[in-house]
Amino acid sequence: MTEQKLITQNKDTTANSTNDDTDFSESSSSVENSSSSESSSTQSTTSSTALTESQARQVLKNWADSDNVDSFGGYSLDELETIKGENGNWNFVNDDGLSWGVSSTGKIHAPGDPMQ
Repeated sequence: MTEQKLITQNKDTTANSTNDDTDFSESSSSVENSSSSESSSTQSTTSSTALTESQARQVLKNWADSDNVDSFGGYSLDELETIKGENGNWNFVNDDGLSWGVSSTGKIHAPGDPMQ
């Protein structure tokens, strides 16, 4: 049985009760949110949805793991300064000024990469 069928059946049987609909919607949305946080570094989001700092950090970590990047110019990811940029972009900068950018769509811009 699909979730949509459950929602429809739930609304049909509880037409006068909004609490049941609200509870089901909240539990359904928390499941969706937890699965979206496990996405890969090629995560795509809509242009109106910006990544949180935590999500951007995870995208950068996933990228580093998949490309066998063992440090960020000699620094760990935790040692990088985090700067929120325009349009939901995040920059992670080491003490030497090297910067790794994560766009709101999950694309990575590493130092030396050509601008796109």
